[in-house]
Amino acid sequence: MRSRARGAAALLLATTLHAAAGQAAPGPAPAAAADPAPASNPDATPAVAPDQPCGGRAARFENGKGFSMVITRAGQVQTTNPLRPLTTEVNQVLQVVIAGKVATAYGPDFSTLRRGSVPSAIEAMLGGPIKWQPSLPTLPESIAIVSEEGTPLAQLAFRTCEAPPAVKAPPKVQARKKAPARPAAPKAAAEKAPPGFSMPQGAIAE
Repeated sequence: MRSRARGAAALLLATTLHAAAGQAAPGPAPAAAADPAPASNPDATPAVAPDQPCGGRAARFENGKGFSMVITRAGQVQTTNPLRPLTTEVNQVLQVVIAGKVATAYGPDFSTLRRGSVPSAIEAMLGGPIKWQPSLPTLPESIAIVSEEGTPLAQLAFRTCEAPPAVKAPPKVQARKKAPARPAAPKAAAEKAPPGFSMPQGAIAE
């Protein structure tokens, strides 16, 4: 009887120790959940080209149909409307080179730029000086040129930065040569006496 009691006690003790050991042993750590890949946002703003801004260089824009426009300077014209004295009107102005000739493109923003002539003519038309930036800022990837009525004329996309192109010097306007002054018409010659007839002195009053 005693031997059976001892055996049962030993078996109970072993079972207890085994259960305690199973609880103490740490189980394998759960695998860390992998971070989900960031979802792409199709509405995100497109990245600026790696070689922008061009700084001291020029920026070439093209439309893919053989037309190109090289921007060499960028500035603004700020004017005050007399009807709204507290509101400052700002026009963006770009100095561009097209086919070797200097021109401008101006407007309230880069999506509605109009063609213009030389910068001095734009200053006179807008009624204020152009405040040029020391170097080219970061320009948009696309620039639209419209007519005076707002009709789209060209959609130009940024291509590359390059050295400012050579500009053709405007033709010199030669002053017209003045025609030589015509000599004054001589006074009517005094009436001559017919040959063989001697006219006495003082016959014709001076």
